[in-house]
Amino acid sequence: MGGGPRDGWDFGPLGGTYISFILSSADVNGNGRSVSTMRNVKTFAALLLSSVFLFVSQATRLSASPAFDALGSLPGSIVPDIPQVSAPASAEGPKRGGQLNSYFISVGQGDSEYIELPNGKNVLIDGGPNPTTSISTFLSQHNVTHLNYVVLTHPHSDHFAGLVYVFNHIKVDTFYDTREENAGAVTIKNLRDKIPTLGTNVVYPEAGQDLDWDPGEVEAKVLNSCSNPGSSSDGGVLNNCSIVIKVTYQNTSILYTGDMQSDTESKLVSTYGDQLRSDVLKVGHHGSPTASSTAFLNAVHPKVAY
Repeated sequence: MGGGPRDGWDFGPLGGTYISFILSSADVNGNGRSVSTMRNVKTFAALLLSSVFLFVSQATRLSASPAFDALGSLPGSIVPDIPQVSAPASAEGPKRGGQLNSYFISVGQGDSEYIELPNGKNVLIDGGPNPTTSISTFLSQHNVTHLNYVVLTHPHSDHFAGLVYVFNHIKVDTFYDTREENAGAVTIKNLRDKIPTLGTNVVYPEAGQDLDWDPGEVEAKVLNSCSNPGSSSDGGVLNNCSIVIKVTYQNTSILYTGDMQSDTESKLVSTYGDQLRSDVLKVGHHGSPTASSTAFLNAVHPKVAY
């Protein structure tokens, strides 16, 4: 088995509330890759099963088997040995200099990720499906009382419901949103109407835009977004409006995909090509058959996926 967090991996308690991935200047080799002990495997299935489904409600009806099959076809796929379990770190801000922490939060059938930046600022991407329990537990455990940046990838309830709690209880400086409306969805409309009244700066990022979360240290590049007004009740349309962000630090990168589906994946492959290459992939659309196309996975070629 691998070592503890110094190997670059910090897994929350099994059955607990999060998995985290740590990047620090002390934990990368000359090529900027994390120095985790890794082993070759035939597929990513073991990692995906442990990291995606271990913490997802067993009531989920989505299947990740297409993602398993596609990832298994990649040459040289590697996953880390599971390190010793460590206690949750405080999220008031990174406590160890030059470190970026990325948490994949257990929210059941939905998505939520949290990032601690080297400059002490923080980011929440989506809030999961539960307006209270999951996200409030994580933020409370990590002593988060202020969020510098919040991203809603797209207006589906399994991504925005937890943000109702966030904006009711936590000061948020900047909110990143798509302009695509979920036609007939009252809760997200009310939330979007409320946010500007709280003194929160609302930004609609465009594809190709760099977000100044930690200038000179961390590159956060938007690869996909619907920055022009639109409205739809079609799930595929809303999914493909997901804000997709590639976060890079110390030459190591994480790709956050929201619920982007395979047709938009194809567009990104055509537009960005090798620029999609990332060490860590947040699996699109919860690992369902509508995402994780072979061409996209070949372009990203992740070492690990959640």
